[in-house]
Amino acid sequence: MNAPPKSLPLILSELRHATTLQHQALEKRIPFYTADRLLYTRLIEAYYGFYRLLENQLYAVAMGIPDLDWLIRGKTPSLEADLYALGFDAVMIDAIPLCRLPLATTSVAEVLGVLYVLEGATLGGQSLRNGLHARLGIDEYSGCRFFSVYGTSTLLMWRGFLACLYEVRDPVERARSVFAAEATFKAFESWLDHCGVLQ
Repeated sequence: MNAPPKSLPLILSELRHATTLQHQALEKRIPFYTADRLLYTRLIEAYYGFYRLLENQLYAVAMGIPDLDWLIRGKTPSLEADLYALGFDAVMIDAIPLCRLPLATTSVAEVLGVLYVLEGATLGGQSLRNGLHARLGIDEYSGCRFFSVYGTSTLLMWRGFLACLYEVRDPVERARSVFAAEATFKAFESWLDHCGVLQ
């Protein structure tokens, strides 16, 4: 007799329920599958503008989350490396407008809610990598490091993040995580719209 399937931890179930429609709607508007090299460069520039201040904001709390390994989760260095590979210099990178997320991330639950969005994007980015190489001829050395940031450890890093997320059990804290994830999706879409890179 087969054992019944295990139910999802409440926090993951709640996050998926709250953000799936946001995620699907945004994914349809980001033109990675049709972008030429110029639009791809503008997308990476917009991503950098979103991630840089956000990751700085997460740093203080994220560093204290046991087993999160925050120092190897930051994506800003990879985005910066991609910009250099795509023809930017330090002055141009410093001039990129930065998004100020209208959300305080002062608790572990809030930080993990934001990271649910960012780490999920990293997991999903694996499906883009091969297509970008086939269409635009770029790889992790020529402008696509962001989508290869964890290399062969991508699934392992996702599972490590989930292990941290599953520690958020209190209903109030779970609600904070969900709110932070929803706000991150909303802010990200608004920012990409502002940058003029969405379909």
